[in-house]
Formats: sequence, C-alpha cells, structure tokens
Amino acid sequence: MKENLFAVCLICIEIAFFYLLYYFVNLPLSLYIQLGVLWLIIMFVSKHYKIQSTLVWDEIRSDLKAFIYFVLIAFVFVYPKTYFYWKILGVGFFMSIFAIVLNRMIRIVFRKQLSRKTLIIGTGSEAYRVGRIANNNRFALTEVLGFVKIDDFIDEELKDDLRYPIYDYYELNELLNNHVDQVIIALPDASKEEVDVITRQLFDRVQYIKVLPQLNFTMTFNSKIDDFDGELLISTSRGRLGVIGKFFKRIIDIMAGICGCLLLIPLTIYVSHKNKKSGDTDPIFFKQKRIGENGNDIYIYKYRSMVPNAEKVLEELMAKDPAIKEEYLTNKKLVNDPRITEVGHFLRRTSLDEFPQFINVLKGDMSLVGPRPYLPREKDDMDIYYKSIVRCKPGITGMWQANGRSDVGFIDRCKLDDYYYRNWTLGLDMIIIYKTIKSVIYGKGAL
Repeated sequence: MKENLFAVCLICIEIAFFYLLYYFVNLPLSLYIQLGVLWLIIMFVSKHYKIQSTLVWDEIRSDLKAFIYFVLIAFVFVYPKTYFYWKILGVGFFMSIFAIVLNRMIRIVFRKQLSRKTLIIGTGSEAYRVGRIANNNRFALTEVLGFVKIDDFIDEELKDDLRYPIYDYYELNELLNNHVDQVIIALPDASKEEVDVITRQLFDRVQYIKVLPQLNFTMTFNSKIDDFDGELLISTSRGRLGVIGKFFKRIIDIMAGICGCLLLIPLTIYVSHKNKKSGDTDPIFFKQKRIGENGNDIYIYKYRSMVPNAEKVLEELMAKDPAIKEEYLTNKKLVNDPRITEVGHFLRRTSLDEFPQFINVLKGDMSLVGPRPYLPREKDDMDIYYKSIVRCKPGITGMWQANGRSDVGFIDRCKLDDYYYRNWTLGLDMIIIYKTIKSVIYGKGAL
C-alpha cells in the first residue's frame, strides 16, 4: 500500500512540475504531451516510482540513464527538428534534477512511514557496517530495529553503539511478529546449511530477505549471474580501466591538478607562516618514496607534519617502547603519534598535508582518486592485494579515505583498494570525491 502511495505522490508532483515547465519552454502543446508521456514511460521502466532500498547514488545513476534515453528517443522519434533540440534537452535536464531532489525529499520527510523495518542477523563487523550504512543513508529507507546474535561474539564497535538493541536468536520468532518487513543475514562466514536453517525460519514471515555473501576475488559488481540449466553460475569480471575510461580519468586529473596547484600557492604561504610562528624553520615540503602504478617507484609531495628525521625518531620510539612497535607494525600508524608537530595536527585534521600531491597528479604520477600510495616497506604486508592495487595509479583520495579514513585498519584499507580496482567506474570516482569532502568537513576519521 505504501509503495502505491509513494508512486502516486511522485507521479502527481512530477506531472505538476512538467506542466509548469510548459510555460517557460514554449513548445507546441502536442509535442509537449508526447514528451510528457515519453518521460513517464522511461521513468516507469527505470523503476523510479518504486520504493527500493538503494542509496542515492543508484538513483542518480538511474535517472541520468533515463535522461539520456529520453533525449535520444525524443530527438530521433518524437520530433526530429533541430530548432527544438535545445528546448527538449532543457526539459529533460530540469526534469531529471527535479526527480532526484523530489525523490530524496519525500524519502526523508516520510522516512518513518515508508522505511522497511529491518532486523540484521549477525553481530560482527560486517553486520555493524550494514547497520551503519542503513542508519546514515536516509535515502535507503531502511530502519534498523536491532541485531540478532547467533553466538556470543559481538563486535566491539557494535557493543559501543547504544542506538541498536541486540537480541538473542531464540527471540527471533517473537520479533518477527512485530511488523518486521525485512531481514538481512550478515553472516558471510556462515555455511550454506546454517544460512538455510535461518532462511527456513524466515520463510513467509517477512517480505524481504537479503543475504550478505562471502566475497572472494572472483566476485565484483561487474560479475554476471548465469542460469546453467538450473545451476547458478557467477562469471568473473574485472572493472579494469579501458582506453576511454583512462582518457576521461586523465582529463579530470589534469583539471583537478591545475586547480589544486593554483590553490597550493596561498596555502603554502599560510603553512609557512604558521610554521615560522611556532619556531619551526625547517622546509615545509618533503617528498617520500612510494609504490606507484605497476609497482614503479614514485616520490610524492606532502606538507611536513612531523618533526625532522621522523623515520629515525620512529625507529628509536619502537626500540624503547614495545607497545608502540606492536601498534605500528599492526596498523602502520600510531593513533597518538608523538612525532606530529603542533601545526602538523592541524594539517592532518583538515587533510591539508596531502594537498601538494596535486603536483603529482599534474605530473601523472598519481590520480585524483585511486588506491592509497603505499610505502615500499609495506609491500609484503599488502599480501595478495598488492598485484591488483598496483594496477591503478595511487590517488590523493580513495575508498579508504571515503570510508572511515584513519578509522580503517591496514588490511581493511588493502581490501577497499582492491575493491576499487575491481569495481572502478567514473561514477564511483565521483562518489568517493563527494564522500571525502564530506568526511573532511565533518572531521570524521581525520588523521
């Protein structure tokens, strides 16, 4: 019922807006009616008027495709007269923007009424991440009611998050009687038999059942599911950068590099002034050897945020304090690093210490978005992820910066960078840039 009301609401408001546009574009009425019908058909086919538990990025991608189909069909079949092309293009553009904004606004305003009441089975880090994504993304229309634990293990992060109650598995039957719309089974390490037992208990009790699978290197979002005479087969696929993708990515890098280098001038003057004011007269820049594309050595530029001879000081600290040594060898960083200067804390908190890497982007050593530029000594620790990570240029920002930044451990960073290589698209780059800017503004996971 609520899905029908959602669809009717979207359709009515979009028709009203489409009608309003008519007074500005000055197109023949018969043509305009044809365009309106075409728009509704395309949006129906793209499932714009259906409640789906997706993120806003998926909606933007879907509406962008709908806009392209609308324009192409209108140009070729509806009214092939060139002097109306710009007006038709304008109608499609404004309707696409309005559709995205309206969809998001309705989902936010009526989230309580439209959202799927969801239980998550599992209390590990994967379950917590699913819950956090659902909670932070209002567009997804997923309201987490709580977590159901299968065993005694509870992830520490989840234990500290008091927003969600944690239930025992024996309480599941009773919970399902309380208007639960959806259950997400977040047990990637569970066996097929264990998942079957759970799904049988859920059968016909909830409208939606989702399972978080155990991922491996063969499965990506570009993988294809085949029906092999009743057997389900998953074909491998790698999101490698093709020639066209590399071309557009490089164009974006050049534009970003030019803008970044121009901003670098006043920023350098400011950082130099702050350093001198605090009595630090050493050079404000330093370059460091890192692993580049195809495993080649590159030298990245950064603002110096640590004391001079920081590597030597680190060796001395690790020799004196076993706890520091263990922390650094595990995470490749120190949470409370005593080598960071007073100005360095500010630079890291705002991520301004990475800004000189726009020089590397302009040179072609790095990209605006890509894997983290790893240190040569970290090569062995990168383990099996090394081969996939070095197939991309390292980036100023990337998956790990956009998904927690310094809150993410070393192995998890490698997994995120491997994910980036295998699932790369220009759309993914845009999402990472947006999420990185948002993380920096709100100071989440700052270094």
